[in-house]
Amino acid sequence: MAVAGSGCLGGGGEVIVSIQQDVSVEPGNAWMETEIPDLSDSGGAIEYIVRAERAFDVYFFANESDFQQYNGYIKGDDPEETPPGHSEFSQAAVPADGKDLYEATTGDGGSRQSVESSGPYYFAVDYSNYRMENRVEEFDDPLQAFVDLKVIRKRSLI
Repeated sequence: MAVAGSGCLGGGGEVIVSIQQDVSVEPGNAWMETEIPDLSDSGGAIEYIVRAERAFDVYFFANESDFQQYNGYIKGDDPEETPPGHSEFSQAAVPADGKDLYEATTGDGGSRQSVESSGPYYFAVDYSNYRMENRVEEFDDPLQAFVDLKVIRKRSLI
C-alpha cells in the first residue's frame, strides 16, 4: 500500500509521505520514491525500515544533482561521479538479528531522524552495483523487499 497524503502522527508532526508496500527490484535497478516534499521551511523527519532476503542498499539524496548522477547510473549511463547519498540515511543493509533477512533502517530500528538539509529528496532501494557496495549479477533473481517509509513535517505553531 502506498499513500502520499497527510495525517497526524504522535510526536508532533504531520505525515506527508507514507509508504508500506512490497516491492520487486530487478538486478541493476532500484525502487525509488521521487516525490518527497522539501522540509527545510517547516522542519521534519524521516523514518524507514526496508527488509529483504538478499543484500541491498538504501540511498537518500537531498540534492537533485547527486540524484541525477545516481539515476543516470541506474538507467545505464556512466556518470562522472557516484555520490554516496546523505550520510545519515544512506546505508548498506545488514543481516537482521535473529532473522534470515537483511535490513536497513533509520536509527534505533526505524525511529524518526530529523532531516536537516533542504530538498528535494529522493529515496532509493538499490539492487545494483552502484558504488560497488553490493555485488549484483545480471541474472540474479529480483530483490523482493518490504518498504516502510514515512516522511513527517513538523506542525506549525500558527
